[in-house]
Amino acid sequence: MTDREGTAGGSADSGDGTRIFSATWVLPIVSGPIHKGAVAVAGDKIIQVGTLNALTEAYPGAEVTDFHHAIITPGFVNCHSHLEYAVFRGLLDNKNFGPWILEIIDQKAKLSRADYEVSSLLGASECVSSGVTTVGESMYSGASLAAMRQAGLRARAYQEALGLDDNKIDETISMLTDSLDELEEESGELIEIGIFPHATYTVSASLYRAIAELGRQRGMKIATHLAESKEESVYIRSGSGVLALDLREKVGWDYLSHEPFGVTPIKYLQQWNVYSSDFMAVHCVHAGPADIEALARYDVAIAHCPKSNAKLGCGIAPLPAFLRAGIRVGFGTDSPASSNIMDMFGEMRTAIFLHRGSERDVNVLSAAECVRMATLGGARALGMEDRIGSLEPGKQADFIAVDTEYSHFTPIHDPYSALVYGANQEDVFFTMVAGRPLYTRKVLLTLDDEKITADAMEAKEKLWR
Repeated sequence: MTDREGTAGGSADSGDGTRIFSATWVLPIVSGPIHKGAVAVAGDKIIQVGTLNALTEAYPGAEVTDFHHAIITPGFVNCHSHLEYAVFRGLLDNKNFGPWILEIIDQKAKLSRADYEVSSLLGASECVSSGVTTVGESMYSGASLAAMRQAGLRARAYQEALGLDDNKIDETISMLTDSLDELEEESGELIEIGIFPHATYTVSASLYRAIAELGRQRGMKIATHLAESKEESVYIRSGSGVLALDLREKVGWDYLSHEPFGVTPIKYLQQWNVYSSDFMAVHCVHAGPADIEALARYDVAIAHCPKSNAKLGCGIAPLPAFLRAGIRVGFGTDSPASSNIMDMFGEMRTAIFLHRGSERDVNVLSAAECVRMATLGGARALGMEDRIGSLEPGKQADFIAVDTEYSHFTPIHDPYSALVYGANQEDVFFTMVAGRPLYTRKVLLTLDDEKITADAMEAKEKLWR
């Protein structure tokens, strides 16, 4: 592990608190890689990016932390996750989407609020130690908000909403409004609140419209699971299948009628005035040309979750077509219940292999494009590109360092290639958010990982009963 840190260029303090972090490679994302580069930080912001020589000359008294054989890159933006489900990892590894979602409902009922708090802390600790600095979190219990705050993560915490009974819309919106009020009071400076109508098979058209209006009134971003599986497409097109029968019966909605709409899930939502640049669609595996055109027309962003989609047998989203259409796309790890680990290196590597293989063309996706999607692309998908996603003066000091001293990195001809084809979450050894180190020399500074692991093992036992 790279842990050789020291000072250079003068006294230990510049007087204004400027700090310089250097490494063999710095990836600003908006410009080419900088060999023997550095990032200068004052407070919570980046003030300059360039070579180490240039920055130590510009700030002769600054404290310098030299990461030596490492790559400094913006922190990863995980556009879609469910930190609350970290203890579910490995529980349902060999189920297709339909049986998987039915089983998840049963498993979720076994855990208490305290268990979800522990599970959320486990998920948050994995984010910090794997280089994720910003999370688009879909919350079921709400426990992950406190976990992300404690960890020091930046986030958009989306409150989930569900409901197919249109007779209860006013009640649902009232309860959702109360939850949003509470979450905003608890959110802190680094966490924004959003709304997450769960999916087309758990939220009625009328409730989608009401949530979209609530989002506009409150100036909140909205996200939803959309066009994830063939089961969802069957449900929306024909009103049949496991989501129309088994799922509705399991959650007590089988008394409600459901008419087939004869369209794709994406075209279905288009009818209800929910799409805008403040809307993010998660997955979009089953998106055809007309769907993609509609998403592009309304400037809808997409969270691409290649590992989860492949693992659950949902398919491969048409990422090259999204990019050609100019759609904002970022990576999401989805839930540990489906992807097992929240490793953004794994998402990048899975994406480049899947899409090159399915398209039979190496030009459909490059390593540099993958890293951009995992950083600035994710920031754009969440509407945070003015603050994060690249290393530029004025942006928040959210960045990570990846150790490249191991043999699987030697030699490095292209740092983007090294990250995408060779790195994994264990290679991250430094994580900073808003100028605050959260993880250094592979030690969590804001969380007690030993206690979290022990508590998570206790919660896990309930899932095997």
